[in-house]
Amino acid sequence: MRINTNVGALTASRNSFVNNMATENSMRKLSSGLRISRAADDAAGLAIANKLRTQSRSLNQAAANSEQGNAMLQIAEGAAQTIQRIIERQKELITQKLNGTSSSATSTTINSEITTLQSEAARVKADANFQGTSVFGTLTFQVSDNSTNGSFSVTSEFTLSTLGGSSSLTDADSALDAINGSLAAIGAGQNRLDYTVQNLKSAVVNVRAAESTIRDVDMAEEMASFTRNNILSQAAQAMLSQANQGSQGVLQLLR
Repeated sequence: MRINTNVGALTASRNSFVNNMATENSMRKLSSGLRISRAADDAAGLAIANKLRTQSRSLNQAAANSEQGNAMLQIAEGAAQTIQRIIERQKELITQKLNGTSSSATSTTINSEITTLQSEAARVKADANFQGTSVFGTLTFQVSDNSTNGSFSVTSEFTLSTLGGSSSLTDADSALDAINGSLAAIGAGQNRLDYTVQNLKSAVVNVRAAESTIRDVDMAEEMASFTRNNILSQAAQAMLSQANQGSQGVLQLLR
């Protein structure tokens, strides 16, 4: 029997240390809900999870960009529809003026209204903006975290024809064609942005689900590990006590 080196006690102490570390590790994961609560838990997995988290945040911002773009196009649509109604009224007035029953006084009044409406159409177009940016032009929206093809443009610009007292029905028709072309581009852009938002939100869910499988802990599995490690830790402490008591048998030889 040897007393200077208690191999049994050393072994039990080492096992107790290992089991305590495993128990503390399980407690950290259970309390945080994370399988990877520090880089040492899974260095490679942490790198992948961080990339996925970055991607999901970028996709969320792209979805917000798309929604803001849609709001911008809605402002453009509202202004364009107002201008369209103005041009329709101008055409109506031109048609009235061209009738042989119109007197010179009537024509003068009609011309005045046509000119006034033209000024209002120009004002509506100039004042239509989103956070200070004109909504009529080539509008570019960043709708992805992809730098290669992550954006698209909508051309809402149109030439506002000058309709005055000498304008003809052909001039009015040309003005209507221009504004209708702008409305068509705006509507197509809105449809595209609607589909883009739907796709981005779906992508965010899928990316976050992928991140979860790497970063988040399986609570049931980890609880089972915690219970096992906790029992082993208590058992190791009990065996350490037994190993320390075993050396007391040497005293019997000294009596």
